[in-house]
Amino acid sequence: MVVGGFVRNGVVVPDSPLNVPEGTRVRIEVADEVVSTAGGPRRGGFWRGQVHIAADFDELPEDIARAFGAYDA
Repeated sequence: MVVGGFVRNGVVVPDSPLNVPEGTRVRIEVADEVVSTAGGPRRGGFWRGQVHIAADFDELPEDIARAFGAYDA
């Protein structure tokens, strides 16, 4: 069985739960390559000119600000 996963804080975390008995010995092998689903090498600037941030992006709507306690009720 081959199971993919990643390392978080020095601990290997599988992509999906393993159905093996507690105490089962496993072997961990580090993948030498990064698997990309894009079909080719990544290149920077691909989204340049296509993504725009609204002028009020960093302004919190009043109802949400109240929910987070930013205003005194």
